[in-house]
Amino acid sequence: MWGAKLCACMLYDLFDMTIGRILFVAPFSGEIIGCVLCASFFGWRGVFYGLEAIDPTEQLDGFLPMATIIAFANRPQPAETSASVQSRS
Repeated sequence: MWGAKLCACMLYDLFDMTIGRILFVAPFSGEIIGCVLCASFFGWRGVFYGLEAIDPTEQLDGFLPMATIIAFANRPQPAETSASVQSRS
């Protein structure tokens, strides 16, 4: 499931970096959409996408793929196996 969320975030970042500047006529509408997308995928941690709104020039979009970074930050951790737990004791 995380892989699908990662792909969606990567696609949104690609869209936002390229065509999003032209299509989002209203200021900060791309950030609002991205924030809603990330919040729906990752809960309160997705709200950090709103940090892109700090840059009113919209130039960070080309260099900082926030949705992808948030997806990698919320990557599920591998579960410990019982053998690794027993070897520590």
